[in-house]
Amino acid sequence: MSAPDHTRRWATFAMFFNVVAWGMSWVNVRAVLPEVGSGQLGAMRYLIASAVMLPIWFYRGRPLPARSDWPTVASLGLFGFCLYNLGINYGERTVNAGTGSMLISCIPVLVILIGVLTGREKVGLLAWLGIGISMGGVVLTAAGSATGLTFNLGSLLILGAALCAAIQTLISKSLTQRYAAVDVTTWAVWLGTLGLLPFSHDLIGTAGRLSGMGWVHLVFLGMVPAALCYTIWSWVLVKLPITTVMSAVYAIPVFSVFFGWLILGEQPSVMTLLGGAVTLAGVAWVQTLTRRQKA
Repeated sequence: MSAPDHTRRWATFAMFFNVVAWGMSWVNVRAVLPEVGSGQLGAMRYLIASAVMLPIWFYRGRPLPARSDWPTVASLGLFGFCLYNLGINYGERTVNAGTGSMLISCIPVLVILIGVLTGREKVGLLAWLGIGISMGGVVLTAAGSATGLTFNLGSLLILGAALCAAIQTLISKSLTQRYAAVDVTTWAVWLGTLGLLPFSHDLIGTAGRLSGMGWVHLVFLGMVPAALCYTIWSWVLVKLPITTVMSAVYAIPVFSVFFGWLILGEQPSVMTLLGGAVTLAGVAWVQTLTRRQKA
């Protein structure tokens, strides 16, 4: 097996690991929100992620970006970690999980559209068809949730978060072509955490009142979906085509529904299960198409 093929296999495995972990994170957020404020959740989650990244940064020799790249790194922290998390955490207070997962699933379309409009990416008609199938499955999944679809101010906040995530994805891909993924994630997480702190209050008091299970959810959110997954994602974006990576994002609501049923007892409807199957079919379509094009 050639080195590029070996790397591509590991990148594909890492991509789907992230999809599962981020699907789980939606459940963790819903579970811990009754105990903490929206701003507090973002700050506490990324303080944990920042602490995880600190010894790694020292071990790697305390790397820093070139001075000319600081504005780009600051933009990554602002859009990818500060504004995105504020939009999600405040939006999920008034939007049900089905609607939230559907709106956040606009990220792949936004990423690919921005990439095409800026001339960075090329997407074929068949790939667009697969993406459309996946999006249709997400809509079915959302419509099949217990409370159906709801659209309000929270919906706009989550849609804004999706736009921030799309911008973050493209900035991250650009930076990781010049710097190691772990370094890019470290800088962005630290700057994003600084941006989240003004939106939080009484962090010490909140930490003291948090239940044992609340801490389990919070530590998992900081260590895995934040510190680990964003580092992996930055690396995956460089190793795999953007169409392949973004199509996999559509599977996140499927795992969110699965873990919601397993952990929170949220029973999925027949329409939700049908939507999940359609979503996975669309993801498989794009993944297979991309492999054939590579071959």
